[in-house]
Amino acid sequence: MIIKQAPEIIPVLTDPANLLVSVGLAVVTFLALLVALFQERIRKYWNRATLDMEINLTPPDSHQIALSNRNGEIVRQTIYVRVKVIHKKGSAGENVEIMPINFLRVDENNNLSVLKYFLPISLVWSHFQPRTNTIRVPANLFRHCDFGHFIKSQNGNKSILLLDTIVQSNPVADGEIPNVIKSGKYQFELLLSGDNVKTLRKKWEIEFENWSDNESEMLNNNIKIREAK
Repeated sequence: MIIKQAPEIIPVLTDPANLLVSVGLAVVTFLALLVALFQERIRKYWNRATLDMEINLTPPDSHQIALSNRNGEIVRQTIYVRVKVIHKKGSAGENVEIMPINFLRVDENNNLSVLKYFLPISLVWSHFQPRTNTIRVPANLFRHCDFGHFIKSQNGNKSILLLDTIVQSNPVADGEIPNVIKSGKYQFELLLSGDNVKTLRKKWEIEFENWSDNESEMLNNNIKIREAK
């Protein structure tokens, strides 16, 4: 039986055209198998989104808002600072979330120390109701995320930063509130992630001390934010 089939097998192996076709079919079959096995990974790779974060102390990213009571009377001024999340390339970012993961105090000698009462809690996205910590960032567009807002302290003319977290933390040891940052100099790190987003971590330095009801004075002189290496 083997001898009878030999004349049919040998031409395939010796004929360059037939051999090329056979090898081509084998390669196509192998590639199809790879696609079938790894199609989910391939789909995720091509569906990835690359985003970037920046913080600017200029409107509309940062600006002053007058807070009023139920009667419409203005009770205080506040300065909102927002993170601008920019789509750079790829598909739209799905379920994008930003979390401040580190907050460090910077002393006069530029030494860093951990802010012990700080808790990493996701930030809320600007201009969305109801409040949410995950959104879609469309291709070629951007979104704003509320980093925090500054208010005047009750015991003087100092500024206080309230991080705009998705939930309000309860007081911890010594009555400290995790999302309330007192005036001073700090370094913080934001982590951006999502279902199909390339994870991004960035650091900034922030310094603030005095309060003013003048928006220009606050954004140009009293609050300083710069990206850290």
